[in-house]
Amino acid sequence: MLRENKTFRILFFAYGLSTLGDWFDFIAVSILLGFVWQADPMTMALLPIAYAAPGIVLGQVAGVLADRVDKVRLMIVMDVVQAGSTLLLLAMPDPASFLLVIALRSCASVFNDPAQQTLTRQVVPELQLMQATSLNGAVMQAGKLIGPLVGGIVAAFYAPAVCLMINAGSFLLSAVLLLTIRHADRRTAQASARLRQKAVPLHESWREGWAVFLQNRILLLSTIFSLCAMMAIQLADAQLPVIFREKLPRHPEMVGYTVSVIGFGALCTITWLHRLRELRSYGWILGSGVFLIGVCFAWIALYEPAESRYWLLVAALFGGVGTGLTTVGSNYLVQKETPPEALGRVRGIIDSLTSATFIMAPLLGGWLMTAWSPSPAFLAVGFAIAAIGAFALLFQRAIWGARRAKEHGVSRQAG
Repeated sequence: MLRENKTFRILFFAYGLSTLGDWFDFIAVSILLGFVWQADPMTMALLPIAYAAPGIVLGQVAGVLADRVDKVRLMIVMDVVQAGSTLLLLAMPDPASFLLVIALRSCASVFNDPAQQTLTRQVVPELQLMQATSLNGAVMQAGKLIGPLVGGIVAAFYAPAVCLMINAGSFLLSAVLLLTIRHADRRTAQASARLRQKAVPLHESWREGWAVFLQNRILLLSTIFSLCAMMAIQLADAQLPVIFREKLPRHPEMVGYTVSVIGFGALCTITWLHRLRELRSYGWILGSGVFLIGVCFAWIALYEPAESRYWLLVAALFGGVGTGLTTVGSNYLVQKETPPEALGRVRGIIDSLTSATFIMAPLLGGWLMTAWSPSPAFLAVGFAIAAIGAFALLFQRAIWGARRAKEHGVSRQAG
C-alpha cells in the first residue's frame, strides 16, 4: 500500500515523524523538571495535565477546523508551531513557564490528529482503510515504544536540551514532507470551498458534528464502551511503578521491561491486523482486546514475589495484544462508520472525551491505590476491565447490531 499510494506514503512518514516527536523528549522533559529544577511532587503532577488538558478544551474545535480548512496546510502550520514551542522550552527560566509552553505545544498537537485522520480517509480507498488504520496504529505504538527509549538514552549521554533540539527538527522535517503533497491539497481545497459556499457558522458546524455523533448508534455506543474501558485502564496504568515497587522492590527495571513488552505485543498485533482488508465484527476485536488488558492487570495483581518475575512479561504480552486490538479496532470503527464530511468533527469530539479520562482516571487511580493498597486495587480494576470486555463479547449484537454479521454472510456468498 505504501508503494502504491504516494500521497498516503508521504502522509504516513510525516505522521510518523510527528508522533515520534510527541514522545521523543518526554523523558527529557521529566529530567528537566525532576532533576534540574528539583520540582516538587505537585508540580510534577501538573506535567500530564499540561499534556492532556488542551485536548479537552480544543479537541472539538480542532475537529471542526479539520472539516472546514485545508488539512495539509493545517498540519504544516501545527508542525511548525510544535517545532517553535519545543525550541522555546530551552529558554524557559522556571517550571511554571516551562509547563505553560508544554501546554502550548500540546495545543498544536491536538489539531494534528483530526486533520491526519480526515486526510487519510480522503486519500485512501475504502477497501484499504483497514491497512491504513493498522499502519497508523503501528507507527503510533512504535513512537510510544522507541521515542521515550531513544530520548532517554540521548538525554543520559548528552543533555536533555539535545533531545529538545532533535525533536524540533523532527517536526520541521514532517512539515517539509507535507509540503510535497500536491493532489490532496487540491481535493482538500475543493472540499473546503464547498463548505464555505454553504456559509455554515462555526457553532452550527460544531452542532452538526455532535448530531452526527449522537444519532449514529454504532459510533455512540462504541465510544461509551471505549471510554468506560479507557477509564478503567487508566486507573491502573499510571500506577504500574507503585505495584511493581510492592511486588519487586529490588527490580525496578521490570517496570521498563513490562512497558516495552506491552509495546512489542501491540506492535506485533497491529502488524498481523495489517493483513486484513476489513473488520467484520467490532465486538470480537474490541471486546477481546479489553478483556486481555483486564487479564494483564489482574495477573500482575495476583503475582507473588516467590514466583519467577519473568511471568510478569507474559502478562504484559497479553496486555500488548489487547492494546493492539483495541487501538486498531477503535480507530478503524471511527474511520468506517463516520460520514467523510463529518470525520474531523467526530474525531475531535472523541479525542476531547478521551483526553478527559487521561486526567480524571490517574487521580482516581491514585486515590484507589492509597485507600485499598496496590494489589487489591489492581485486582479490582483488572476484573472490572475484563468484565467490560466480556460484556462486549457476550452482548455484541446489542451494542453493534447484526449488520456486520449480515455483511459477512453477503461477502462470503459473493465469494
